[in-house]
Amino acid sequence: MKAPFMRRRMTLSFAAIVMAAAAYVLFRPPAERGSMRHFEPSRLANLETRMWQAYYQKQNVRLFSLLVVMLREQYHYSWAVSVREAFHLARAAATFGNARSNYEQVLPDLEVAYTMVRDWEGARFDPRNVARAELAWWVARRIPGENAPEHVGALIAQEYALLYEVPTPSVESAGVLRAQAGALRDAEASAPDWTVIESLLVRSYSDLHRALN
Repeated sequence: MKAPFMRRRMTLSFAAIVMAAAAYVLFRPPAERGSMRHFEPSRLANLETRMWQAYYQKQNVRLFSLLVVMLREQYHYSWAVSVREAFHLARAAATFGNARSNYEQVLPDLEVAYTMVRDWEGARFDPRNVARAELAWWVARRIPGENAPEHVGALIAQEYALLYEVPTPSVESAGVLRAQAGALRDAEASAPDWTVIESLLVRSYSDLHRALN
């Protein structure tokens, strides 16, 4: 009986070690935990481009995994926090995608997501205001006459200003460039030029980075 007992003890000990290691990986923040103002523009642009590709190809698992990575790199989260926030953002996007009215039903998930950002960063912005600002440009992109890149970009800039606590004019260029990338994707829906789209996003995130730093 002693041998089976020892094997069980070894198995349980090994399982405990694996679980402890997994918890360490999941909850440990990146080695260099920095401010959300510090990010690599080209990396975020590449991740967002790939997320758009996954979204329009209905590759939901790939989309979610890319979102988790992007949140970790943008906000310097642990993997566990990235997954939790990605869940709320993905659910908000899915709810919005299926809605044709009552768009405010997505606000609870957006507010939870931005509350996590505020708490992790030790920031002072109001998550409710940021959530409403994000929803505003989501809706504008759907409405003919309001979906011009200049208008959508101005709304994105308003969200940036609230999120990063900076003057709106300083981030307007970043907002417009990001909106131009989205408009180009929509205009070429059957065969988007992803190289040009990504280059616009690189310029957008580079402008944002300069404005914040």
